Amino acid sequence: MYYTIKGLVLNSNIHSESDKVITAYTYEWGKIHAVVPSAKKIAAKLAAATEPLTESEFMFFQSHPSMRPKITGANIINNNTAVKADFKRNLYALYAAEISDKFAPFNMENAEKYELIVRVWQLLGNCSSPQRVLTAFVLRFLKLSGYGFTDYIKHNNSFIDKEIESGIRKFSNCSGYEADNICEFDDAKIWNYVESYLANYIKKPSVGVFMKKINL
Repeated sequence: MYYTIKGLVLNSNIHSESDKVITAYTYEWGKIHAVVPSAKKIAAKLAAATEPLTESEFMFFQSHPSMRPKITGANIINNNTAVKADFKRNLYALYAAEISDKFAPFNMENAEKYELIVRVWQLLGNCSSPQRVLTAFVLRFLKLSGYGFTDYIKHNNSFIDKEIESGIRKFSNCSGYEADNICEFDDAKIWNYVESYLANYIKKPSVGVFMKKINL
């Protein structure tokens, strides 16, 4: 059967000599893997629409629910050019994509998560403080996934400096450009706490490892 569904490309991998497989967070199906035939060929029609950090409307063909769907067509909704054109902002957006991939279960749609990913990619294109926006995104995505950091602090009596705890609580509840405008906190220290908390559940994101190596 054929389906038309919008989705966010979180990552892509080579599948064969000319094909690739993408991980996409779709609006109606949640996270899925999909085959993109001939996407590795020069001037492939589906190449741009299936690149990471792109929101596209996909045309899927799936012969059976147990089979991996194939993308037969796609139209770009948002290419997020502002993020892709800036090396630093691109890394932050890829970090958000990797967190989304690691914490989102397969085939379980969540419109709030979808819109949160869309929003963070847009914000990272022109916000004043990309790290703050990413921090707020990670904390909110964790909460939606059942791993709220503020809940952990409340129930485990964790020893965290009161100022840092206050910052984490504010970032957990802010959205959009609010992250740029909150009063001053030690952003780097808050981020270190957030990454340490993530390590309780997942292997450190590969994008984060790379960011450390280049001192970003």
